[in-house]
Amino acid sequence: MKLKPSVVQFVKFAFVGIINTGVDWLVFFLLIRLVPFFAEFSPLAKAISFVLAAINSFVMNSAWTFSNEFKSGFSKNDSQKISKGSVYFGRFFAVSVVGLIINTLVYSIVLSIVPSSFSATVIKLAALTCASGAGIIWNFFANKFWTYKKVDIAEATAPERRKRLWFNLIGVLLLGIMAAISVLVMFGDSGTVDEVAHIPSGYSYLKYHDYRLNPEHPPLTKAIAGIPLQFIKVNELTNSPAWNDINQWESGWDFIYRLGNNPDAVINLSRIPIIILLLILGVFVYRFTRELAGRKVAVIVLTLFAFYPDLLAHGHLVTTDVAAALGFVLSIYYFWHWTNSPTKKNLVYAGLAFGIAQLLKFSAVLLIPVLILYLVFLAFSRKSRLKGFWHNFRPLLVRGIYIGLIGLAAVWLVYIPFVWNTPAGIEHKLIEANLTNDARTLVFRNFLHLLEGNPITRAIGHYILGLFLVFGRVGGGNSTFILGHFSDKGISWYFPVAWLIKTPLPVILLFWGGLLAMIKKFRANTWIYVLLLTPVAIYWAVTLKGSLNIGIRHLMPTIPFVLIFIGFQLKNILNAAGITWPKVMVGLLAVWMIVGSLIAYPNYISYFNELTYGRNKYDLLVDSSLDWGQDLKRLAKWVDDNHVQGIYIDYFGGSVPSYFIPHSASWRSGYGPVTGYIAISATFYQFSRMYGQQEGKWSYDWLRDYQPVAVIGNSILVFQVTPADMQKNPPKSPYPITKYDRPEPDITTPSANN
Repeated sequence: MKLKPSVVQFVKFAFVGIINTGVDWLVFFLLIRLVPFFAEFSPLAKAISFVLAAINSFVMNSAWTFSNEFKSGFSKNDSQKISKGSVYFGRFFAVSVVGLIINTLVYSIVLSIVPSSFSATVIKLAALTCASGAGIIWNFFANKFWTYKKVDIAEATAPERRKRLWFNLIGVLLLGIMAAISVLVMFGDSGTVDEVAHIPSGYSYLKYHDYRLNPEHPPLTKAIAGIPLQFIKVNELTNSPAWNDINQWESGWDFIYRLGNNPDAVINLSRIPIIILLLILGVFVYRFTRELAGRKVAVIVLTLFAFYPDLLAHGHLVTTDVAAALGFVLSIYYFWHWTNSPTKKNLVYAGLAFGIAQLLKFSAVLLIPVLILYLVFLAFSRKSRLKGFWHNFRPLLVRGIYIGLIGLAAVWLVYIPFVWNTPAGIEHKLIEANLTNDARTLVFRNFLHLLEGNPITRAIGHYILGLFLVFGRVGGGNSTFILGHFSDKGISWYFPVAWLIKTPLPVILLFWGGLLAMIKKFRANTWIYVLLLTPVAIYWAVTLKGSLNIGIRHLMPTIPFVLIFIGFQLKNILNAAGITWPKVMVGLLAVWMIVGSLIAYPNYISYFNELTYGRNKYDLLVDSSLDWGQDLKRLAKWVDDNHVQGIYIDYFGGSVPSYFIPHSASWRSGYGPVTGYIAISATFYQFSRMYGQQEGKWSYDWLRDYQPVAVIGNSILVFQVTPADMQKNPPKSPYPITKYDRPEPDITTPSANN
């Protein structure tokens, strides 16, 4: 009996899969056995073995399994073979990555749902079988019906092909430089504040399918960051007493520092996927700009992107800021594609991109008014005399609802495995702890309790709970400092001023120049301006109205659209023939951007532009705009280089000073004056002035008479106060001291035995 061609292909594909598994395992084994570095960082070895195995699989499947489909994509005299081949490989690699994620998720889900009455061997065998089956089915059908689908690339002359190749190579080089800088800064930065909560949360979502930690953020970014930790042996988070107490911060401190895990390995491995998200964002910024303004402009925009200090600052940290920017770009890019070609396929892509954005950060809910405004504009722009606005808007609105429903379905489906093992009692406690008993939330709280009983309804309930938490967080406000001004509820002009002093001047000049040029070109390019500036305007409007003034990083989703807008406005200048003065000026601004960024290395979190030249950075801003705990390793190096035998540390961040500086002792501003070396994070240094007065305790005002002997990375101030200094200039408080954390502060210098 003759087998069907599809069955034969599946058998071939499975056989190649067996060979490919052997390649993967062999390369991984050789790397960890022969190279000591990879033995310690085995996930990196696994990534290399996976890439090489994917290349091998692509070659074998293209030449054998799907040879007819692959060859049909090329004609005899095809001049686009390299370009088409790269598209096929890109699709194949994307399918393989998704297959790996599916494999990992199915394996961990099956492990968690198979009854424990079976033996451990049977449970693992069942999980491996289900995971391998799900992976191979996905890979086969995705490759058969998508990877080798015919690629249509317009024919181009040889010079045009060479030019296209060069621009693409420059783009790859720029992203490679960005990746290299990010990795170097990653190794130099100590843990930052939010990473303490995000890293263990992402690990627990994948490992335990339990969403008790960090519900105020959606799961996808943290889960992606948690993937490398699944491949190394760690002491489990469930060993922490804080796990059962649902204390995300103490769980984080325990998991990273107290349970015997390697903090550097845990933090840096979790950061690698975030760098990959940053590079994917760069690819889409390049692609979006190329389609709007051409490759030459796209290279300039990608240059601004690759050397943008705020992206380099946060693009390697396990936070949701860069992921939020990626979500906004994906959603608007695919929505724009749907408006250009309103097919069912593009509608589904737009819906999935919208859903992915919601899963990356809750601020993506702002995409709802953005997309509605797009639909309103399109309805008005298509309005004729005979058919009114509603006639045009109704079908657009229906399709917009489809996009929203597809996105909501994606959110629901992704939440289900992450809440699968969350006990109903834990979900009940989360709802009770985070929603107050006032009448406004009583009905809402009771509704969420109705959903907590099973993982299917619990998934959507948990998503709604997270939305509620983030809205409360934004409205509640926070302690804020900027240019010497303090507030415990936010400052209305915080973001405009912070943007003005934290954004590179070349970007500011190009953006405002683009806005001025827009006045003249508005009628001709109205839709593009609406497309690019609406998300910026809405995000700024909500940010200014809110009170969450803890860092310029919260404007991250606007950065790609500002850069793409700049590129669109430079289109005529850069695509003009010959060398012109405007072209030279743009080139000089790009060089300025590169040089300014390289000079700032590695202090990108504490970057300020040239408008602040000569000013103490810690007198301008604090928190994640300057001091997020990133410089503790650099402080440790300064202590070693200067042979400091003992130092007090008042540290704001996501690391433990005693881990990096054993001969140190913790300190607080309320303890009062002290002699010896004292290192103070800028955030605590400034806020002690506000809280000290409010609480009637000492602040660091007494140190205003002393100059720091060192400022580490702009964020940690190091003072040396001798007993003679103290006698010569007795410390005073500018307000009455009514409370003491300790009545008699020990002002002796800590020893190495401390």
